[in-house]
Amino acid sequence: MRIIPMSFLILAATSAGAETTCYGEGSYRVCSTVTQRADGSISITSSDTMGNSYRVESDVYTSPSGDVSIRSNDSMGNNYAVDSWSDSRGVHSRDSMGNLCSILNDGTVIGCGQ
Repeated sequence: MRIIPMSFLILAATSAGAETTCYGEGSYRVCSTVTQRADGSISITSSDTMGNSYRVESDVYTSPSGDVSIRSNDSMGNNYAVDSWSDSRGVHSRDSMGNLCSILNDGTVIGCGQ
């Protein structure tokens, strides 16, 4: 059985499509559009009434063995990645910041922000 971190489940649980939400009162508003494609990748674009804009792209890759990789980048040049996999010892994830999380078959938690 493969256990996948909650962020992966949220991606998988939403259907493909786009949704726009706007916030603000008076003359200042911020609108964000979230587009999720059938493959699980997500694009988020935000803009405000002052002409500012921001974009985040996240792509999901699943290997034939079931390992999952998520790669994200934004319009400011930031990049972030999370890889998850399982083996005979349990399930594991590692992000591009060097954080490691393992949940072993016996329930032992290693890393995971503890």
